[in-house]
Amino acid sequence: MRNWKKILILLTIILSVAFAADAIKIGFIYSEQIMLEYQEAIDAMKKLEAEAVELQNVYKEKQADYQKLIEDYEKRKLVSSDAWKNNKQKEIIQKEQQLQSYQLEHFGQDGSIYQKEEEYLGPVLDKINETLKIIGEENGYAFVFDASKGTIVYADEACNLTEKVLEELKK
Repeated sequence: MRNWKKILILLTIILSVAFAADAIKIGFIYSEQIMLEYQEAIDAMKKLEAEAVELQNVYKEKQADYQKLIEDYEKRKLVSSDAWKNNKQKEIIQKEQQLQSYQLEHFGQDGSIYQKEEEYLGPVLDKINETLKIIGEENGYAFVFDASKGTIVYADEACNLTEKVLEELKK
């Protein structure tokens, strides 16, 4: 008789979980598609790209100056005085340090390009996330996953909220 009660309790738990799982709505989006089709995101990416190109051009100029300095040193080091060589070596080291400093300042972990990315894309991503939250709440979704990140192996396209998010963002 005890086994019968255990089986009944286990069956009740299994059925409760099954009904609860049935009630959970799960959706997904393709964030890359949203970023490629949402005009505010496109504009922000263009601004960011223009900033990055400008910074890269300045870096290339600094790099060319550094290379020119090295080439000049190599050409003249055999016929120059020790004082000139020492002075040029110091100048080369200083240029190299300036080049590295520029690279870190603009492209390093906390560089200005990442600050610009936050400045330009932050508000756009906040708007997309707020729209996702509204759609999720209004339609009773418990979870919304990003299929662009490769975390979903299979999903029914009926659960794809990408177009709904894009429509809401364009309003």
